[in-house]
Amino acid sequence: MRRFTSPLEPSIGVRHYLLGLVAILIGVYFLGGSLMGILVSANLPAGETLDSLSNVQSLFSKNEFFSLNMIPFVLGVLTIVFCSRLIFKRSFKTFLTARPRFDFARFFFSFGLWSILMLVSFFITFIDFSHHLIWNFQCEHFFYLLLLAVILVPIQTGFEEILFRGFLLQLVGKVTQKGIYLILINGILFCALHLMNPEIATLGIPAAVYYIVSGIFTSFIAVMDDGIELSWGFHLANNLFGIIIVTNNWQVIQTDALFMDVSPPAFGWDIYVTMFLFYPLMILVFWLVYRWKNWNKVLL
Repeated sequence: MRRFTSPLEPSIGVRHYLLGLVAILIGVYFLGGSLMGILVSANLPAGETLDSLSNVQSLFSKNEFFSLNMIPFVLGVLTIVFCSRLIFKRSFKTFLTARPRFDFARFFFSFGLWSILMLVSFFITFIDFSHHLIWNFQCEHFFYLLLLAVILVPIQTGFEEILFRGFLLQLVGKVTQKGIYLILINGILFCALHLMNPEIATLGIPAAVYYIVSGIFTSFIAVMDDGIELSWGFHLANNLFGIIIVTNNWQVIQTDALFMDVSPPAFGWDIYVTMFLFYPLMILVFWLVYRWKNWNKVLL
């Protein structure tokens, strides 16, 4: 395999990746969590404590709470940059792509393709279930949200893609060179990161399956394409849609999006269409456009 999935430097072993993983966890959970805790404490009403507070989100506006939740991801990216220089002593770019430089054309092609497919699905949903979708546009909140999303969501999705389809993919690649194992393990790890999300608690096993399938899909295209450009573009389009176009009152972050979905929590037909039609369709399109020929990377 090329450098993206298994770095060639013999001096970089599993211990380097484990040390880097510890540093990343410290950056995200300890530093990020501590900063979030400080900001939450600073907004506590007089006489109130964190233990007595029933809902942290009530202390902030939706835009403020959205920004608060992005802090760990910002620190996560900074930690990976730190690790690439001090632990791995190599360019940060090597966690992004095996190409000489990051391919923005691939990134925006994937972003645009998934945006179109989501809009098609949303349009069909709007026609059939428009009574469950409420126009939620609030000018004073929405444009602030739009600005925050354009700045912060690329960082949030970028961190997850760099961590899973860059860093962890390379770590697993140090243990096994079998592409199918890389992809399956990465999909399971991606689901594990989201186990605390309220979607899992609300929808149960089907939601976990969706995260695993999505993790497998993004890992597959990253391995086949030797970089995270396609998976990052897809991930960014997916999260931006759920933040600025349509939201609900039970997902992990509620925002002042254009539409509010007030239907009861359910694993809808659109999720099945996504997993069993849209994902294979995107793989087919990428295969035709980028002329993938290295299928042995996945099968061997």
